[in-house]
Amino acid sequence: MMTGGDLYMRTGWRLWLALVFLALATLPIRAEQLYEGITYRSGLKLDIHAPDRDGGRAVQAGVVRMNLFSLGGRGRAPVVVYAHGGGWVKGSRKKVYSMPEWLTARGYVLVAIDYRKVPATTIDGQVDDLVAAISWVRLNISRYGGDPGRIVLMGHSAGAHLVAMAAARDVAGSVRGVIPNDVQAYDMVAYAGMRGSLGYPYINAFGSNPRDWVRWSPVTYARQRSGFPPHLFLHSGSNGERRRALTNGYANLLRSRGTRVSVFDGGRYTHGSIARKLGQPGDAATVTIERFLAQVMR
Repeated sequence: MMTGGDLYMRTGWRLWLALVFLALATLPIRAEQLYEGITYRSGLKLDIHAPDRDGGRAVQAGVVRMNLFSLGGRGRAPVVVYAHGGGWVKGSRKKVYSMPEWLTARGYVLVAIDYRKVPATTIDGQVDDLVAAISWVRLNISRYGGDPGRIVLMGHSAGAHLVAMAAARDVAGSVRGVIPNDVQAYDMVAYAGMRGSLGYPYINAFGSNPRDWVRWSPVTYARQRSGFPPHLFLHSGSNGERRRALTNGYANLLRSRGTRVSVFDGGRYTHGSIARKLGQPGDAATVTIERFLAQVMR
């Protein structure tokens, strides 16, 4: 015969288990492994955000830690190498918004890189840093579940300019695609002509010598060769017609060289929101990028 105390004990344990399961159900599911603070060249680091494939293990500064959930094992995942914005003079690899959760949930490895800033280096040095990061990824990413044969370059703002430069100069090696997100620096001579003068941060990064404007413009190199990987350009509505004209001008140049090119007109976005909203449900820029990645990563 069950006593009142027995009933209380059983009911209490059931209530406790119910509360535990409720708490677990409301925890955010992190289907991602973070390999953080990996040095790819002296003084420069990158973070690897990978789909969680081996029981939730993640490595932070060389220390293995456990996640609660796992998606299970699969083959090597395609890789997106990301260069952050910051006007060439500031910024960090940590400025990735919701991109890690978004991309890893769709089976991509995201590699977010740091690079030296002006005036500690020049744009040449920043492109060199990006190329060094890509080389490191190509040699090492298979250890983190990534496919070195399927790499796409992506960047926002100054990072968009750097990935466009690396592709135009043909220094990035074989990549599946390039996604420059919202920058005006494809043709700095044209930019200066439209604006009348260079303000911050362009004057800090490109200087006042028109020879440097030519040297650090992707159009300079795109006019000299062909064989570029597919490009998806995104531009916001910030600065209106100037940003649209500069983006479409470079896109049309690449098309004339036989490149497969798409342009996303994000006139309803600001320069910040076209990056910040990536990964949000129903976001148009997100959908466009997903379609592009699916096409070029096959």
